[in-house]
Amino acid sequence: MERKRVLVLSPHADDAELGVGGYLARVVDGGGEVMVVLATAGTSRSLNLGRVVGERERLNEFLESMQVLGVQATEVLTTGFDGALDTVPRAQMIHRLDMLQNRFEPDEVLIPLASSHQDHRYCWEVGLAATRPSRAKHAPGLVAAYEYPATCWGGGGIVSVAGGTLYIDVSATWQRKIDALRRHASQIQEGAGHLVGVEGVTALAQWRGAESGFALAEVLHVLRMRWSG
Repeated sequence: MERKRVLVLSPHADDAELGVGGYLARVVDGGGEVMVVLATAGTSRSLNLGRVVGERERLNEFLESMQVLGVQATEVLTTGFDGALDTVPRAQMIHRLDMLQNRFEPDEVLIPLASSHQDHRYCWEVGLAATRPSRAKHAPGLVAAYEYPATCWGGGGIVSVAGGTLYIDVSATWQRKIDALRRHASQIQEGAGHLVGVEGVTALAQWRGAESGFALAEVLHVLRMRWSG
């Protein structure tokens, strides 16, 4: 992997890992730099633990997971809005993403597909606005949307095919992705039949691998790519 700077917008503490955890580990291993921007961390009820999980616990899980992947930089944009990001003014969130891009100067910006979850739809919309072609300062060479198991429900999988699809071989870093996901003990479920779980992400990666000729693959849907070569 060539050295690059990758900025990832993650609606919740585990979404970046679910979508592109293997790719982020590859970028780090290749000498690149990764910044994961967490849109919010808040209190929610954990089906795994059968109790309420607070924002501090979610943030601790997030930071431990980032350490496993080797991610060098993290930013938390808000706390307390899990499930209610749409109450945060979009202009405020877009401005903060603009400032982060100007500071970090990423070569790639990855945003989540919309899915059925209101926070994911919100991040899809502000991510598109923050990577608009008319940005006056730094513009990334690649803007792409990442998928995750829950994308299959609610229209998140519907994306224009005009930009193309990138299949990334993550076979060598897959165990790191799984180890990182397991740091989210309040969220990641074990056993068959769970989308947000080890079996769910593995099944998706195997399917994408079968499509592309890899053992395990993650997918990026290209929204804009600038090529100077």
